[in-house]
Amino acid sequence: MPVRRLDMLVAKGVEESLDAEFYSMCNGLWIEDRDGRVLIKCYPADTDAFVSYLRRSMPAAKEVTVVEEADTDYVSLVRRHFVPVRIGDVTILPPWRKTRKKGKIIVIEPGMAFGTGRHESTKMMIRLMGRVDVQGKSVLDIGSGSGILAIYARLIGAGSVAAIDHDPLAAKAIRKGCELNQCDDVMYACSGIEGIKGHFQVVLANLDFDTFKLHASRIVEMVESGGCLIVSGIERQYETQVRPLFRALALIRRARMKDWRSFVLRKR
Repeated sequence: MPVRRLDMLVAKGVEESLDAEFYSMCNGLWIEDRDGRVLIKCYPADTDAFVSYLRRSMPAAKEVTVVEEADTDYVSLVRRHFVPVRIGDVTILPPWRKTRKKGKIIVIEPGMAFGTGRHESTKMMIRLMGRVDVQGKSVLDIGSGSGILAIYARLIGAGSVAAIDHDPLAAKAIRKGCELNQCDDVMYACSGIEGIKGHFQVVLANLDFDTFKLHASRIVEMVESGGCLIVSGIERQYETQVRPLFRALALIRRARMKDWRSFVLRKR
C-alpha cells in the first residue's frame, strides 16, 4: 500500500530546532546531509495538516515535496541515513562511520530502539550528566531506549550502571550498544518501573510527563539519600507541573531547549 513521504530541504541547523508539535505529527523521519544543507524526510500522519503546520510554524521549510512511495522497511532506511551527532564532548555515530573529532565516542546501531542523540531531551540529559559527579557512583537509567545515557554514564566514570526499559527491542539495543562500546559491565533488563529494586546514587529518567505523573513517588524512592535525579522529556506545557511531583527533592539545576525541559534534583 503506498504511503506519503514529505521531503524538506532546509539550511543546516534547522533539524536541531524541530519542536514537539513537529514530532507529534510524524510517524517517522530521518535526516540526510545534502551539500551544506539538510534533507528531512518524514511520514506525517495527516499530510494536509502537516503542510499547514509547516506554513504556519516553519517558514524556513521553503522547499517541500510530497512523494508517494511503496511501504518499506523504515529501520533499514534509518540505518542507511543516520548522521553522526555531536553533543558536548561526545560524538554519537553508527558502526560504519568514523570521526576525527576529539572526545568521547558512543557507537549505536540506529533503528533498534528510541534514541539516536538527536532529540533535545537526550541532548539535555547528556549535558546535565556532564555537570553531575557520577565518578564511582551507582547509576540507573530508566527508559533507556537505545542505551545512550547508560553507556555515557559508564564512559564518564560511573562505578556501576543499570538500564531498564519495558520494550524488548530496547533490551536488544542496549546489549548491542554495550558490545559496540566495550561496556560489558552495564546491567540491563526488560522491565517496567515497578520491577526495579534497590537504590542508586544517580537516577536518569528521560521519560514523558504522563509516566512521571504515574511513577514519580516510586522514582524518588530509588534515589539514595544525597543522590541525584536527572529528568528530561518534559514538554514546555508541563513545566510547572513537574516540581510538585518531586517536591521531596531539591531543585539543583534546570535546562531548556526549544519546547523541552530538563531538571537536576537532589534528595535531601
